[in-house]
Amino acid sequence: MDSFSSNHLEQARSNSVYDLQQLDDLRQRGLNNDESALRAAAEQFEALFMNMLMKGMRAANKVFEDGENPFSSRDVEFFQDMHDNQLTSELSKQGTLGLAELMVQQLSPTGTADHTPSDLLPAQRVNGSAHQTAHSQSDQAVPYQDARGTQDELAAANNRRSDNMVLADRADWRPGNPIEFLETLAPYAKQVSEEAGIAPESVLAQAALETGWGRHVVADDNGSSNNLFNIKADNRWDGDRAQTMTTEYYNGQPQRESAFFRSYQSVADSFHDYVDFLQTNPRYQRALEVGKDAGQFVEELQQAGYATDPSYARKLQTIMQSDVMQNVREKFGF
Repeated sequence: MDSFSSNHLEQARSNSVYDLQQLDDLRQRGLNNDESALRAAAEQFEALFMNMLMKGMRAANKVFEDGENPFSSRDVEFFQDMHDNQLTSELSKQGTLGLAELMVQQLSPTGTADHTPSDLLPAQRVNGSAHQTAHSQSDQAVPYQDARGTQDELAAANNRRSDNMVLADRADWRPGNPIEFLETLAPYAKQVSEEAGIAPESVLAQAALETGWGRHVVADDNGSSNNLFNIKADNRWDGDRAQTMTTEYYNGQPQRESAFFRSYQSVADSFHDYVDFLQTNPRYQRALEVGKDAGQFVEELQQAGYATDPSYARKLQTIMQSDVMQNVREKFGF
């Protein structure tokens, strides 16, 4: 047999639904947590479903068949079934029904490019869910309820005093809504932003995204780490630290892992260390150069690797454009 015929025979064998080696390969891939195994299994399920449809249609046509027809024999039916099995397998691989794709979207442990299962969404975006684990920079979808403040909330915010620095440094401080979070931290953000030459709204947006609007600050032995920017405690940090689970993205895929984060005595310390962290790291030089342009600043932060979330800058920009942020900017004059 020539090489051309041999290659075609091997290709036909590898594409055959009757090749048992494929089933063993699929089982091994599943045991090794190969995500491509999920799609292959989903395609096989779709093929089985389509095959059931084919059998049903052929059974319905039997009433019209001529019993004397030479093609109406058990031998013909045997090969017809083989043809149908191969046909439905090929149709499934082409996504004819789309059933396999839906199964992959729902069962994938990390979601797909255009779909995220509800169990991967942050708790604030899933009705009736309860959040019990610490958030990190990559866990946050944009703000809860998209940070659209009601008219009553916005009016109440305008009537509150603006100097809330003492309140924010309380260990048990927990903001009740996005407006309270931004209002309380705005004086800190404005102060350090003027020192660093960056836009206050970008600093507030980062604090909101990293902590879920103050509801998920990393905890330490004393209660709260006051780490509003989720700065990790590497070998350059000699202060207190807190350990928690975080989500990092590798090759675009989220992965949960344990990490140490810096712990501060106060919220003010967190803001000052955030600015120092940017100014002492050469990688953020470009971001600081465009610091007054909030939109470009967060783009440069992502490019410099501040966060591994591929949507980090987009989420920050959404927060900066929210109703509550605009209200706070007007009130505090930035």
